[in-house]
Amino acid sequence: MKGETVVINGDEWTVVDEAPAQPLAEMVAALLEDEGILAMVRGDDLLSDAFSNLGAAGTGGAVVLVPSAEAERALALIQETVTDYEGEELEAIMRAIAAGEDPEALLGGGLGEVEDGEE
Repeated sequence: MKGETVVINGDEWTVVDEAPAQPLAEMVAALLEDEGILAMVRGDDLLSDAFSNLGAAGTGGAVVLVPSAEAERALALIQETVTDYEGEELEAIMRAIAAGEDPEALLGGGLGEVEDGEE
């Protein structure tokens, strides 16, 4: 899906990032927007978009799209600044999101460390 070009309202947009949850995709989109790149977050399936349009949290993963003319710049910025979490770190982030916590607050606070008694 990453690198795929889609047409939305007559304009070409390119998928520049895939995230396992919408809040993570929104963090990437915010980073791009801070650098002056227009970004859009969409659910990775039609059901996610339907729930999002109703004001509910998405049902799964999400993608970040940018105008195709900005795709190369956006991909370079993501590669330089975004960490792709895996394993226990990703699981901790996903648990926090499910609990309604702000994942952005967790990312600077020792994610991935195992507390006493936890495996």
